[in-house]
Parts: sequence; C-alpha cells; structure tokens
Amino acid sequence: MSITPATPALHRYACTLCARRKVKCDKSSPCSNCLKARAQCFYEPPASNRPRKRPADDDLLARLATYEDLMRKHNVDFSHYDTWIPSGLEVKQKESEVRSRALISFATRHTPSKTYSSENNASNLERCLWSDLSTELKYPPIQTLRHKDDPSLHPTPSLSSIFSSTQPQLHELHPEPKHIYRCWQIFVECVNPLTKIVHVPTLQQRILDASWDTANASKPLTAMLFAIYTQAVTSMSSADCLATFGETRENLLTRYRVATIRALMEADFLTTRDLEVLQAFVLFLLANPDSDLTSTLTATAIRIGQKMGLDRENNDSKVSFFEKEMRVRLWWRLLGLDSRGHAVTKPPLSELCDVRPPLNVNDADLHPNMVGAPVEHNGPTEMLCILMKYEVSDWLRSSPTAAKVFGSIFQGSGKGDMSMQLQDDAVNELEAVYQVKYLSKCDRRIPLHALTYAMAKRGIARMRFKVHHPRGRAAGNGGEFYTSREETDMLFETAVTSLEMVDVAIHSKLSSHLFAHMTTSKFQMDSYIYVISELRRRCSGDRVALAWKLVEDLYNEHPELIDDTENTFFAALGDLTLEAWETRRKELVHGQRVRENDVTPQCIQLLWDKRQKGQEDNVQLSAVVGPSGLDAVQWMDDKDVAWDYWNEFLQL
Repeated sequence: MSITPATPALHRYACTLCARRKVKCDKSSPCSNCLKARAQCFYEPPASNRPRKRPADDDLLARLATYEDLMRKHNVDFSHYDTWIPSGLEVKQKESEVRSRALISFATRHTPSKTYSSENNASNLERCLWSDLSTELKYPPIQTLRHKDDPSLHPTPSLSSIFSSTQPQLHELHPEPKHIYRCWQIFVECVNPLTKIVHVPTLQQRILDASWDTANASKPLTAMLFAIYTQAVTSMSSADCLATFGETRENLLTRYRVATIRALMEADFLTTRDLEVLQAFVLFLLANPDSDLTSTLTATAIRIGQKMGLDRENNDSKVSFFEKEMRVRLWWRLLGLDSRGHAVTKPPLSELCDVRPPLNVNDADLHPNMVGAPVEHNGPTEMLCILMKYEVSDWLRSSPTAAKVFGSIFQGSGKGDMSMQLQDDAVNELEAVYQVKYLSKCDRRIPLHALTYAMAKRGIARMRFKVHHPRGRAAGNGGEFYTSREETDMLFETAVTSLEMVDVAIHSKLSSHLFAHMTTSKFQMDSYIYVISELRRRCSGDRVALAWKLVEDLYNEHPELIDDTENTFFAALGDLTLEAWETRRKELVHGQRVRENDVTPQCIQLLWDKRQKGQEDNVQLSAVVGPSGLDAVQWMDDKDVAWDYWNEFLQL
C-alpha cells in the first residue's frame, strides 16, 4: 500500500515581498516569486484595520502656526473655532501627552545645565535649543538654495516654440570635430562614472568616426551625440564653458537640449525599440531631472523600457550577454530616475523588480562578441558608485522591516507606530552593508572612490538626522523638546557630516550636478538650521571649526541670504547666525586671545552692516515722521524689540 507524502501546508496570507509589490503569491515556503528574485521570503500577519493617518504637511503647519501667532498678537480669540473629527486616536494622543509631561517633569527635577557638556549620559536630559527657534526656522519655507551653475536655472524652451519656429538642420548644430572629442572626454571622465549606461570602448570609435561626417551619422547615433554634448556642458562651470568652447554655458545648454529633443523626435523615440535611442533619451533626462518636462517624460521612458522587455530577465539565446548586461544597466538607471521623480523620497514598487543588479565589472571586461558572463571583481570597479546607489533596493528587498522604516523616515508614515530603536537598527543595518561592501574598500585618493564614500556617508547621516530630528517627536507643554546629551551630540555630528559630505562631493572632479541628482538635496536647510542653532552653545573643537567653515561657505555661495532683506526667512537665519557667532567670538577673543578682526568672517561683518543700516533707517524714519506719526507706520512696542540684544551687537 503506497503512502502519499503530505503536502506542506500553505500560508493563509501572502509573503511580505509579494504583499508589498501587490503580486500574486503561491504562499509556499519560500514562494516562487522570492525564489526567482533570490530574496529572503518572510511571512508576517497583516496589520489590523485602523484609520489611515495622513502625514503632516510641514508647509501647512508652518502657515497655521504663523496665523495663530498673528491672531494671538492681536488678541483674537480663535479657540472656539477649533474642531475635531473623532478618529479613534484620542487615547493614544492622551497617552503621548502624559509621557511628554512626565518627561518634562523629569527634566525639570534634574535641572539640566545651560552650558554644553561633552559628557554623554542618556539619562541627563536637557532642553533642546531647537525649541527656541521661530516658526520660520522650525518649518523653513525652502529646503534648498540653487547654485549659480544649477542647470535648472536655464529651463529648456517649450516644445511648441521648438517645433513652431524655423530651425537649422541638425547636422549644422554639431560643434567642431575637436570640440566633439572634447565633449566626449568630459563625458567619459565626469559623467559616465555616475551613469554607466553606455559602453565606452565600443561607443568611442563610432563617435570619432562620426565626428568627421556628422551629416551621415545614423539617427540613433545623432541623438546619442547631442545627449553627450548636453551632459558635458551641464557638468561644466560657466567659466570652463567660456574658456573651452568660447560660448556661454546658457547658450550651449539651450542649443544642445533643443537639438537633442529634435534628434530624438527624428529617431521616433516614443515608439522606438532601439536600445541606443533609449540610452540617449535617458541621458537627456538625467541632464535636468528636476524639471517638469523630465518628470513627465520619465514615465514615458519607463513604459518604453517595459515594451522592450528591460523589466524582465532575457533568456533568448540569440541575444548576446553583452547586450543583456547593457539592458540591465539601463533598466536599473531608469528605475533610479523614476524614484527621483517621485514627489516623496520613497522608491517606487517597480524598483523591487525581478531583474538582477548589474555586474561588478569594468567596461573592459565586456565585449560585444563575448560568449558568457565575465567573472565579477571582489574589489572596486568602475561600477562602484552605481552599485552603492542600488544597494538601497537590495536592502529593501532583503529586510522585512526596511520598507516600513524607509517610509517612516522620509515620509512620516507610521511614525507613531514604529519605535526609534527599530529605525536606528535599520539604519545601522544599511550602514554595515555600506561599510563591508564599499567604504572599507574605497581609496579616497581616487576621485570616484572619494565621491562614493561621500555619498554613502551622507546618506546614512541624513537618515539618522531625520530619525532623531525634534520635529518628528511629540513636544511637551509650550512646544519644548528635551533630549539627552548623547542624542544632542549625535544630531549635531550627523548634521555636520551630512553638510560636509555634500561639500566634498560638490568640489569633486566628477560632475557635481549629477551628485545632487543622485543623492537628493532635500532636508539640507534643516541641517544648516540645526547646526547654527547648536553653535549658539558650542564654541570650540574641530567639528565646531568645520561647522563654521560650512556656514561661511553657505553665505559666500548665496549672497542673497544677506542682500535680500525683504525675505523674512533669510532675516531670521541671519539673526540666528549672528547669535551663534557671538558665542564663537567670545571663545576666540577672550578664551584664545586672538584679535577679533582676524577671525570675523566676511559674512558676519556683512550681516552686522545690514542690521546696523536697518537700525539707522528706522531712526531716520522716526525723525521724519515725528512722535505723533509713529502709529501711522505701525511702530512696534518696546516689548517686541530685543534692545539689549541689538545694542550688544552694535557695540562690538
């Protein structure tokens, strides 16, 4: 009598990866989808139904707080207008308020010192200086400041203007052969290491051949040439463009962007199945990924890639391994661009695809006629920076809680349901992967390695900063926050590290604009504000000196922070900077016995001059108007003016 083997029991619900991707799961252990993707298969019971919580809108909160302050200032009672829609979360809110009151009571009993101490003690709570900031600084209206060479400052002409006006022939828009080769060199040295979607050895000879007869170049190659010109000019500074090509960067950007669009149209890029046309299309999008045009066309590029089969493994024996690898590289780069274009910094579900990551090989290891896959390198290759960037996707794929933590950090979704320890553990997990695979193998004397190191360190620091930032936790009575000395030190260190790594990367020999596109510059102003706020009590040390250098660079690169006196946010940031410098000045002048004129940064002097001029203008205005006319100009009360504060500044 034969005995039929028992069939393993299936799970009642889909695995974590299939549920996240919203695909059908066979509920085996492991399921077929996870086996195919070579990912760990986890089964977690689905979360119970509960009311959906919308993430806080920082801009809306800032505006509401501003309006409430104005109403309080004018003695307008708005309490009876408050409304509350029951959501079932009242109990949790009350418990949070009880915990906050207990925390404040604990901090009050222990009377934290007002001066900074380097002693790290988790139980020694102190009032966070961030609590003192104005609403504009707690919720800054802008998060980034455009660099003078930012390509987004030169918008691409509208499509209607491009095709409605008379345009010269495309072959007439190519630069001279020597300039074509120069653009190619710049692309290979500064742009290609951060994109890696073309094969340099095979493309180089084709470009050299076409440079002497551009009129007869194929349509796909013509589109590729203009995309390369666009990327080369975008990666250069205005001064370098003028010195190298004898034309302004703005003119060259406009010319080559328009020419690339025309070349893509002639190559029928919207219906193409040609890999080179899609490569040129992606290079064009990468040149200015923050534009509305790019945001819209990225979805088109993704759809074209799907129709070409880039989103799945190609098992056709007639397709060479060389082409398969280039298709994999292009698809992963498309997914990164798609993630960048999202309104929130959350990877799209399509990023957790079944296509393997690109191989860790150099271009020299690949050849169009190769029979099989080359042996991957154990150490760094030309793909170092690209693979480090894609590591986040593997982290999201392998860790069952990574996606939740990632969304909590950058979106605020589920913030109250996830412990800070869990978020810290997830960030530590990603940092350990970076350390083993990349940071420990980087030779920072090599520009590509130095940039990869900066990107990895900045990414980890930015995530830790977001996890522990005061804005993400419940405030006590009066809107005050209390943190331990250890956490305060960690927050300051991560903010400085994040800004430091941006500075390192921007001054790299590689394309600085592509660094900004690959790392996202959101939350940068929050880091500056927190650092400057902490400098009000941190007066010495190497990290303090570095922090002040970064602040000086910020003001030197953005003179509008000083010149635009009508901008209330800039004015508040300037006041905070002057207050912080007073702490630094006292240490340098009285503690280290240096001459004040030798150490005062130019930006500080300019800020002082602006405020002194403002005071003089107010005095002249009061003399012209006279005592009886003060009400006409809405002169503020003495209680609203920190006279001692300003007198101290003016007497320096």
